[in-house]
Amino acid sequence: MESDKHYFFEGLFILFFTIAAVFAFVWLSRAGHRDDVTYRIRFNESVSGMSLGDPVKFRGVDVGTVKSMALDASDPRRVQVDIRLRKDAPVRTDTKATLKVKGITGVVFIELNGGSANAQLLAEAASAGDVPEIPSEKSNLTTFLDELPKLTQKFSALETKAGKVVDDVGEVAKKVKENPSVLLRRPKEKAPADGK
Repeated sequence: MESDKHYFFEGLFILFFTIAAVFAFVWLSRAGHRDDVTYRIRFNESVSGMSLGDPVKFRGVDVGTVKSMALDASDPRRVQVDIRLRKDAPVRTDTKATLKVKGITGVVFIELNGGSANAQLLAEAASAGDVPEIPSEKSNLTTFLDELPKLTQKFSALETKAGKVVDDVGEVAKKVKENPSVLLRRPKEKAPADGK
């Protein structure tokens, strides 16, 4: 009987300790984000490869995470991404956001750039109650894909010209093969312009 009481109190202690540890963990994890600032970015391109909790970097330094992603209600061609940044992140009115691909894995993250020292902090410039919005720029990958049709046309034109040159060289080589003396002929001298 004595050992049953001992096991009961031991189990009760472990149960309360576990519950207290979970509450402490939740409280501490929320305490770190209490001062974070939420910003909004609207992208005119796909955010495929990005997920909630992915990093947001300012010139390569982690300053926050992706909080939510949804299609923009006013324009379904755009994606609205809310990010949570540390309060000390230097996001200014001239800061821009772009999508970057990490290595060859296809993982996408948000990179913040710009922000001159004399520009106002974006959080201070925003109206009270509004979520400050960081303007976005096209990513290098999207710019490249937009230019790809033009590059394809240029390569096609170069291929056509190269084919014409190869045909011309082939024709000259055929003539030389048929009559090698063509190489020994002197070019005709041009008559002087004044008729002398």
